[in-house]
Amino acid sequence: MSERESEINPLLQGNFAPWRLEGTAADLEVIGEIPRELNGTYYRNGPNPAYEPPGRYHWFDGDGMIHAITLRDGCASYRNRFVQSDGLKEERAAGKALYAGLLSMKPSEAMAFKTTANTNIVFHAGKLLALVESSLPTAMVPCTLETTGLYDFGGKFMGPMTAHPKLDPESGEMLFFGYAPFPPYLQFHVANRTGALVRSEVIDVAWPSMMHDFAITKDYVIFLLCPVVFSFEEMARNGSIFAWDPDRGTRIGIMPRSGGNADVKWFDTDPCYVFHPMNAYTEGDEIVLDVARYEQLLFMSPSAARDPGWCDKNAARLHRFRIDLRGGGIKSTPLDDRDGEFPRVDERRVGRKHRYGYMAATGPEGNASGIPVWSAVHKYDLERGTSTTRTYGAGNGVGEPLFVPRSAAADEDDGYVLVLAYDQARNASTFDILDARDIAGEPIAHVRLPHRVPYGFHGNWVAA
Repeated sequence: MSERESEINPLLQGNFAPWRLEGTAADLEVIGEIPRELNGTYYRNGPNPAYEPPGRYHWFDGDGMIHAITLRDGCASYRNRFVQSDGLKEERAAGKALYAGLLSMKPSEAMAFKTTANTNIVFHAGKLLALVESSLPTAMVPCTLETTGLYDFGGKFMGPMTAHPKLDPESGEMLFFGYAPFPPYLQFHVANRTGALVRSEVIDVAWPSMMHDFAITKDYVIFLLCPVVFSFEEMARNGSIFAWDPDRGTRIGIMPRSGGNADVKWFDTDPCYVFHPMNAYTEGDEIVLDVARYEQLLFMSPSAARDPGWCDKNAARLHRFRIDLRGGGIKSTPLDDRDGEFPRVDERRVGRKHRYGYMAATGPEGNASGIPVWSAVHKYDLERGTSTTRTYGAGNGVGEPLFVPRSAAADEDDGYVLVLAYDQARNASTFDILDARDIAGEPIAHVRLPHRVPYGFHGNWVAA
């Protein structure tokens, strides 16, 4: 009798294991005091397979589940719901999983991705959108988390849409892109502050790549073309649709926000992969781009772990690119030698010069497992070149740190860092509110959640 995938795959065990119950909880226990100015909802998305996977499971495969923590007048409540995709509805009718995952897909199934909407959740122009980069966004009702269906911008958008749109803090525009294994490989889009799709541009790229995220400045759009390439040969060989091809190097494309495909300038640098930029800004004739940089990315390959240097090479570290728009060329500088991911800045600084940044990180105990567990939060002061760390201890884990300003006019680090944390001793999660100016100190408040929240991806704060 063959083993179930959940019995052998560490990404289905511990706090990666799915939580399949949906529910609500009011008047959560709070240790400390929730700041009264924090009125709104923190939404967090992540993969949560509703059924036992039918084949090899990758962390990116799970169904989307939204966890919402609402703060109001010093009190906290919680709600969680699956994203009710058409694929999940099919599976619920069948009572089992029906879709192959990223590591067990056949070439004939390459375009039959399940719309999991499991990666991010954003709020723009009155709409709450759950996102996964392989499809259209999924609209949800903010208060109830009810799924209303795929969202196509009034019939003007065919998708797919990145899970990492950028919201311009001044114009209110939402800038985004979509990539695909077939032409057009890359398209760029803009929705105005009212949510209307006002612009779409096909961007020529040298190869079809897994382009997870991008960056903007006030005047430019920055595309990251890394050597993780769509490969149907790789899929036929071992089930993975992506191949790592470092001989291609990495190309960074710079496009004026008022321009189009003909205006993109491409700059070459060493092979690497970037899931998530921290931020970018223009400084004189240069663009400064801070990213979580991987030396290589073999995570899609079943044979990756056989490489003795796999864990070290496949870890992200904070890195800075300086792109010389006038003279050409890129200066590439490591900013930290410690592992970390999910970089964020004050959302009011997106596309503008930032001094501070935040990342989930490997704690001092290290992580030899190679699976993405972070047990610390770093705050970087990039002007001084220093950092401060809050550690949660071995066996515990944290998600993406999210900065929320104390007020609209507050200084860049005057506010709170919100962290969803797993407490192994309780086998449950807490929602921690840290003082952004003292993240190493005791949290201002621990909000105790009624159960554990599986490790997931990205979230955002929506003020009431």
